[in-house]
Amino acid sequence: MLQTITALTPVSILEQFEKYLLSDFKRAKHFLTNVNPDLLEEISRKKAVATFRHATIHTPAYQHFLSHHKINPRSIITIDDFNRFVPHTDKENYIKKFSYEDRCQDGHLPRRGNVDESGGTSGIATNWIHDFSEENTLLKAVDFEFNYIFDGKNKNYFVISAWSSGPWATGVKFCELMEHVALVKNTSTDAKDIINTLKMFGPKRNYLIGAYPPFIKNLLEENKDSIPWKKYNIDLVTGGEGVTLDWVHYVRNLLKPGAKIISSYGASDVDIGVGFETPLAFYIRELFSKNEAMRHAIFGRDDIPMFFQYNPTMHYIQEVLSAEGKHEFVITLLDRNASLAKIKYNLHDEGRKFTYNELLKILNIYEKGSTERFLKINQGEILHLPFLCIFGRSDGTLSFDGANVFPHQIERGIMRNKELSGKTNRFKIEKKYDKKHNVEFHVHVELKKTHKPHEKLKQKYHKVILDELLDSNPDYKESYTYNKTLTPKINLYNFDHPLFAQDQGKAKNIYIVKN
Repeated sequence: MLQTITALTPVSILEQFEKYLLSDFKRAKHFLTNVNPDLLEEISRKKAVATFRHATIHTPAYQHFLSHHKINPRSIITIDDFNRFVPHTDKENYIKKFSYEDRCQDGHLPRRGNVDESGGTSGIATNWIHDFSEENTLLKAVDFEFNYIFDGKNKNYFVISAWSSGPWATGVKFCELMEHVALVKNTSTDAKDIINTLKMFGPKRNYLIGAYPPFIKNLLEENKDSIPWKKYNIDLVTGGEGVTLDWVHYVRNLLKPGAKIISSYGASDVDIGVGFETPLAFYIRELFSKNEAMRHAIFGRDDIPMFFQYNPTMHYIQEVLSAEGKHEFVITLLDRNASLAKIKYNLHDEGRKFTYNELLKILNIYEKGSTERFLKINQGEILHLPFLCIFGRSDGTLSFDGANVFPHQIERGIMRNKELSGKTNRFKIEKKYDKKHNVEFHVHVELKKTHKPHEKLKQKYHKVILDELLDSNPDYKESYTYNKTLTPKINLYNFDHPLFAQDQGKAKNIYIVKN
């Protein structure tokens, strides 16, 4: 009945209802922990069609894009029409083809708002324009997530923004949004400032540090003699790139027992807050890590993706297959006030999408008992939101004989070895060719300041990384079995070597060496 009513309700009324819910945390939480998940999906579908129609009227670039693909906007009436016939957009076929003005609403830049950049993981940064009004919805979402995950209203956090400063979206938005819900200091990636701030304000406060994963790990490791981390109440929020479960457990062990480490999923291209790691999402990730049968049955691989939940009334997401047979997803930003319309935008990140009911059904098949216990213990805390499972960010893989190697697989091998995890600062992977045009797989490792390269250490890295790839990457194992030249060639470097120093000031680690 509710789904039928929703289908007949104007989108403007649904949007007012959403604002009413998100304006009060307790009200929003009660709704999201009790709502029928199918109702949220119905709202998402309805808003997707409305957002598409709005873009066809107000965005010149999108009008040209549809015309080029011979799509008559008037023929797109239902969500099935939208899913089947509307082409995907991405950086290549849309962003790079049209001017900034043409991609903005009504063909001009907004009078108020901000411009930020993507982090340039692929090596090339892109500018993204946001109207001031877009922040209203995002702020309410951040307020909800902050209170739901960290109990922000009751714990009185001091927030340290340690994201890279500059025009990059995460650092800019994090400060802008968090200062509405907590006291914020923007230290950027200045470790000394962070340490001095913690000492100045003392260990009795609750701290939330936001930063990219490599910086967090280095901050905790390299300053363990300067500050007693386990005496401070510090929680972490990170994003921008994936982290392994081993990374999470390792970093948590450096902090006071009970510390929360939460990952978020987003992209400057679409929205910095697409998905967030709820306790249920992290619990499910750990279940998949322990259940090989479930992992292979659902994903057909041994890799363990990151799990996030997302609000379908803010983003309509479809899972699609790329031309190479890779599972990707396209995202429609459900905000008609957005300066840049994002309609079926493909980040080319590899992943899967599940509704709440779909994933719970899978868990009831493979992990029924443990899932029921978790849901019972956390009754009243489970959000009935759908899931995104992320294997890797775009431009984050190299292919060898058809086998994709992901940076997080290299990281996982290193993190599982206590000796190497303590000596590694950063790493990169590279695909090269010898004089006979045979492919070579290089792993470049920058050591920490107190360590120097030597042959035994190089052999140790080789064994650890090769063992991890053979154990976790069946495609690589098959290729390696028939072609031993694909063995990783380890190159060790002193700290601040030019290969890595060139990345100083960039928002994220650059894991791929491009020729």
